[in-house]
Amino acid sequence: MNQKLIKAPASSSVRAVRKPGFWQRRKTLLKALIVAVVFSISLVSTILWWNFEVPLISPVSSFSTISFLQKPTTNNSDKVVYGFLPYWNIKTVNLQPELTHLSYFSLTIGADGSLLTKTEDGTDPGYNKLQSSEFLDISTQARENGTRMELVVSQFEEDDISAFLSSTEAQKKFISSLDNVLLAYPFGGVNVDIECSGESCSSYRRSLSDFIANLRQHLDDKYDRVGLSIDMYAGAAKKEQIWDVAAIAPNVDHIVVMAYDFHRKSSPQAGPVAPLFGGEEHWDSDISSHLAAFLKVVPSEKIVLGVPFYGYEWQTVSREPQSHTYPETGATASIERVAELLEQRQELAVEEQWNEAALSPFLSYTKDDQTYMIYYENSRSMSYKLDFVNQLDLGGVAIWALGYEGRSRELWDVVEQKL
Repeated sequence: MNQKLIKAPASSSVRAVRKPGFWQRRKTLLKALIVAVVFSISLVSTILWWNFEVPLISPVSSFSTISFLQKPTTNNSDKVVYGFLPYWNIKTVNLQPELTHLSYFSLTIGADGSLLTKTEDGTDPGYNKLQSSEFLDISTQARENGTRMELVVSQFEEDDISAFLSSTEAQKKFISSLDNVLLAYPFGGVNVDIECSGESCSSYRRSLSDFIANLRQHLDDKYDRVGLSIDMYAGAAKKEQIWDVAAIAPNVDHIVVMAYDFHRKSSPQAGPVAPLFGGEEHWDSDISSHLAAFLKVVPSEKIVLGVPFYGYEWQTVSREPQSHTYPETGATASIERVAELLEQRQELAVEEQWNEAALSPFLSYTKDDQTYMIYYENSRSMSYKLDFVNQLDLGGVAIWALGYEGRSRELWDVVEQKL
């Protein structure tokens, strides 16, 4: 025991001599280990960041407390990209590969059920362009692209709608006229665009629902896989209008919810054409609340969200986001028009702005000492709308209207990325 007591100090003395070098080596090794760990973590983090796609739910759902927005994001390659081609854009349209459906707008349904070929001013323009070489070229290109061609049949005058829906003979005549068109042209589907906004329009609900059911039955009996879709105002599921949504839904492949024109050319205040949110606080309504109503009565895969490829331009009293407009100054502004203004940024003192409530861009500019404003769509706002489509697992999008984007790929690149 005494030897142990004597050796202990000697041993401690030796350790004391070696301690500085020993701990220096340990510190060096520890630093090296820390550097290696930090490097590894950084490397892994970089790889994950590079390959990780930010969840689409993030930028949109934070603006809403609606529970259905918490559904997992999807990226379904079967989603519809439905493009309306109005006859007046037939010479300027550039068909894009993202299109799954190309719908020609339109042939007009007469009060007697005929598809109009003439107007008081001459040949009906929709019928005239259908017979043109431009339409032939477009239909050929669509077929080569694997894009399905469809036909819009439209009716907008309440008197004509009332006469047509109240007459079984008129509806039979329409079906016969439609058969002739389907036999003559390469249409694989029919889109019904009967719009009525008068106070008495809700009285036609039952008649329209019966007409759609009969048309569905006829198409199924006579043709192999001819599709049927219908266009509805965004508020159709919230207010009693001409469309009985629950009754119509089982008889159509898709319902195109026309989720635009929340502000129009005639609006007394400037505002977003297609606001996703902000309706209760800033304007009458928004896309979010309307879709919530549709989803209560229609399967999500049957709902196609109508999105605008256009905006509206007004002369305004200021550059404020919801500035008052001057009467009769409103005009449709194509995406091409917006691009032209942005190219004159210095000359026109263009200011680009963002409406956070609507998730919508707008710009203002001055010309001849007057102030003007345009609400429109860009890649950011369209991205949010397509996020919404994915979150709700809707059937796809419908574009109004092809040709308004000019040669720009800005919006199409977002469609390609998101859908």
